[in-house]
Amino acid sequence: MSKRGGRDARAAAERRARRRSFLAVVAIGAAVLVVGAVAFALLSGGKALDTEAAVVENYPYPALQMFPPDPGGRAHFAVGETYDDYNSNPPTSGPHTAAVAPGVYEAPVPKESAVHNMEHGQVVVWFNCEDVRQRPNWVACVELTAGLQPIVEAANTSGKKVLMTPYADMDHQIALTAWQFLDAFDEFDAQRVRTFIDTLYCHTNLEGFC
Repeated sequence: MSKRGGRDARAAAERRARRRSFLAVVAIGAAVLVVGAVAFALLSGGKALDTEAAVVENYPYPALQMFPPDPGGRAHFAVGETYDDYNSNPPTSGPHTAAVAPGVYEAPVPKESAVHNMEHGQVVVWFNCEDVRQRPNWVACVELTAGLQPIVEAANTSGKKVLMTPYADMDHQIALTAWQFLDAFDEFDAQRVRTFIDTLYCHTNLEGFC
């Protein structure tokens, strides 16, 4: 064999080796994707992702409202930015900023963050410490938070992620929200709060957190 023929043969062999290496990398990558998809399905309980909330049947409190997805969509924006065109008050869906850890908050959580928590399947408990004449009513506030807090803490302890935050920009003393759902009222009712959490927590699985 000539020198040129030998070089051509070696070049062809190198090309075949590179092709085999490339195909091996592609195969490994595909396998990783398949394993990842299977693991995600197992971790998320195999539940398919929702595009919007399903209707709730036989809810015992007739004031429950279901809103269509907010026209603003589910866009994310930077922390500190605000959005004031939600189609419900408090909001039940729409654009949002970073989520916060579930739990009880004394200082108001931005509504834009609470929406992100709801996108993850969580429930938000909003309470208003001002009466309809916009005068602080601290005794009523202490009583209200004293009733709500143990319910929220018990839910979180049991694995249901619930956020509780002050929210003065509403007409009622209490509002309960989940993605696309709102129940608002003025007289504290422990069973009503528990029923909402048990019914609406992870009712909608938009991003696989449920």
